[in-house]
Amino acid sequence: MKRSRDRCDSTYDSFNQGVDSTLRLLHLLAPLDTWMLTRVEGNEQIVVRADDHGYGIEAGSVFDWSNSFCIRMLEGRAPRIAADAAREPSYAEALEALAAAGSETPIRSYIGYPIRDVDHQLYGVLCAIHPETIAISSEEHNAPIQAAVGTLEALIHMRHQVDSLEREQEALRLEAHTDTLTGVYNRRGWSLALASEEERCARHGLPAGVVMVDLNGLKRLNDSEGHEAGDRLIATAGRVLRETVRDIDTVARIGGDEFAVLFPETPIDYIPDLARRLRDALDQAGVSAALGACSRDMRGDLQTTQAYADKAMYDDKRSQRNDH
Repeated sequence: MKRSRDRCDSTYDSFNQGVDSTLRLLHLLAPLDTWMLTRVEGNEQIVVRADDHGYGIEAGSVFDWSNSFCIRMLEGRAPRIAADAAREPSYAEALEALAAAGSETPIRSYIGYPIRDVDHQLYGVLCAIHPETIAISSEEHNAPIQAAVGTLEALIHMRHQVDSLEREQEALRLEAHTDTLTGVYNRRGWSLALASEEERCARHGLPAGVVMVDLNGLKRLNDSEGHEAGDRLIATAGRVLRETVRDIDTVARIGGDEFAVLFPETPIDYIPDLARRLRDALDQAGVSAALGACSRDMRGDLQTTQAYADKAMYDDKRSQRNDH
């Protein structure tokens, strides 16, 4: 498997190199201090790669999306190319909001173009900022920047293909770590899958979420009807979870009556709905359970995400007990 891993790592390097080369070319075309490829996640604008010459912005930097120039550009309230942002009412409003928030980042010239993902949903924004007015215009710069947008979207599509290939390879590698009763991964398989996904998240700032599931009443069922009845409940829960998630998601039985589900490349605002879908599917199958969900953010990792989801699950279990 090492040779396959090397190929994937090489392609990840190619993604970063391709984005970096594109940003450097854009800086030559329009020499704003910082060009960056950013990804939008919830209310955060996360820098994926940056070509910085003055602001100190680097990959992993996070900005407030709701007060950004970029959201105003996407909503059509301001132009994609602004030589003097202070003369554009919407950008001037953003500058006032930044100043009120204590930001010391001077922005006078701005460029921003939306970047679409494989499903044509918004991935993020290609943007550039400069502390002074600079000679840029839509007539001169729009066409070459649009070409750069196409290049970046092709690189993102390539990265998705590599991620898919890598996950397929991991599934084959993890077949030995399968829980015999449910057909989902066991605790060891979960740990390996979580670590591999964390590597991808850290490389590209990808979103992901974890849902923890704890079955209700298993001990009572074992005591009243026997362990075979308990095993049937566990097997049903595993089957329902496996059939409800996507192919790229990971389901594992990490304890006697406890399951975990990993949702890769899943926006933060999708995770609550996915947790509700799992709960509804379990309810329809006659399986009572407590669930807790959490999304990974740029300040944590998937191990921390699991810990918070686990806490939320126990909170849900206590809430259910209080209701009864």
